[in-house]
Amino acid sequence: MTNNDMAGKVSLATTDDIPDLVEIFWEAFSGPGEVVFPQTDGGKKWLQRSFENFMAQKSYYKPETKVAVIRNLNSLDNTIDHTCRPVALAIAHVVRPGQSIAGKAWKTRWTRCEDIPDISEEKLAEFFEPLARAHYLVVGKEGHVFIELVMTKSSNRGRGYASALMTWATKLADSLDVPCYLDAGIRGMGICDRCGFKAQDIEMRYGGPPPCTPMFRSKKQ
Repeated sequence: MTNNDMAGKVSLATTDDIPDLVEIFWEAFSGPGEVVFPQTDGGKKWLQRSFENFMAQKSYYKPETKVAVIRNLNSLDNTIDHTCRPVALAIAHVVRPGQSIAGKAWKTRWTRCEDIPDISEEKLAEFFEPLARAHYLVVGKEGHVFIELVMTKSSNRGRGYASALMTWATKLADSLDVPCYLDAGIRGMGICDRCGFKAQDIEMRYGGPPPCTPMFRSKKQ
């Protein structure tokens, strides 16, 4: 199956999917990532609340967020069964011109944590805010689609799911006539290149290497 075929298998998540989205997220951030995103009852509560916030009605105070998923394929006819559980997800935010993406904007985009003892706001800030600084240096106050996360369950990798989700997100940006931004790790650079993203050299303005490689895709000409 080609990536174009797989792109047709992308659908938007629902609140019923949240338990599976938490599991996919936890697997992706297992190990060192558990310092920021602990796999505890409190950690689950924070993620559940975050996904509920992503899927909530539009708000002037935060970007519109879309959570896309790919589900297990029906083994008999290779079609999507919407009763099947998600195995890959993408979180994309439609950022309006002038909307804040820097500093503590992550608290509005994700969710509050002060009432959850297991979650450290300090650790979350240490994770999100350096990325936000790089993000702002590249995009500034321009409207864009921010692809914050793309992740696939380890047992389902190598099937083109991440590429399909990236294609979905870039088509969303093209439909809105805006550019796209994401923070890339080494493993995702190839997909980013194929989807038209270019690495941005901001090291001098950032004051050293940013935590991830800032990637920018210009709006469709």
